[in-house]
Amino acid sequence: MLFEWVRTAAIAARNVAVGSNLASSVLITRPRALVGYASESMFLLKAMRQHRGLPERQVYEVVPHRERDFTIALAECADSSWFGPVASFLVDLIALCTLCRLLEPRVVFEIGTLTGSSTLHLGLNSPDHAKVYTLDLPPGQQQFSLPATVSDVETARTGTSTTKYAFSGTDVERKIHTLHGDSATFDFSSWHGQVDLFFIDGAHSYEYVRSDTEQALACVRPGGALAWHDFGRAGVNGVSRYLTELAAGGLDVFVIPGGSLAYAVLPKRAADDAPERLAMSGGAGTRRS
Repeated sequence: MLFEWVRTAAIAARNVAVGSNLASSVLITRPRALVGYASESMFLLKAMRQHRGLPERQVYEVVPHRERDFTIALAECADSSWFGPVASFLVDLIALCTLCRLLEPRVVFEIGTLTGSSTLHLGLNSPDHAKVYTLDLPPGQQQFSLPATVSDVETARTGTSTTKYAFSGTDVERKIHTLHGDSATFDFSSWHGQVDLFFIDGAHSYEYVRSDTEQALACVRPGGALAWHDFGRAGVNGVSRYLTELAAGGLDVFVIPGGSLAYAVLPKRAADDAPERLAMSGGAGTRRS
């Protein structure tokens, strides 16, 4: 982990040097905020240039759906990671809700529960009969089976001990099934070929994103979809590297304009050979809006 800490510090320094400007000097006494500002500036620059390595398409342009007009549900949630000062995260959440709404999934699987905010929104935007499974590390566990980023380790240290989630006590809690385990060693066999929407937002290292995606491809049924969070972010994560490799191997992967949610819909005629293509590539209270 010493190497990971040094690498993280070097990337943070690079982001400040490249992504900051004179106006951001007001944050000089708040180094974390300055690094966050610089990293988001670099992310937004790439997004505005549409130069991120994946084609940019809105979900409703890709996912077949019957309705011309549709609604999504957003919850009043204290989780600032989605409803914070950085608007691109809310763009991601809206896209994830749209994806779920248009797919009308019977089975949803999520890697990375954390506070349960994304889980809540998957429950809100899926049919009444849907089942939402969400997997996170066991409470208090800080060990990983594969290499993890510094941010992953910090999240495991501070954020996996909760037993009260954003969906706790809500009407959709009946749909949600919480699971615990390391996604690299968890037995997904019971969900093979059964999942309509698989959302990957767990550990962000290249090794974990690849492992999680391989598991997801075995689970997603023909015509189902995968989604990944944090594509194109300028911090320490392997999401961008892995997904550009995956797309180069033949899977149609898109990213939301202005956001960091990437997704792929497996065509019914080709879904069965998606794992083979992956191997060949080298490699995974509401208001209406």
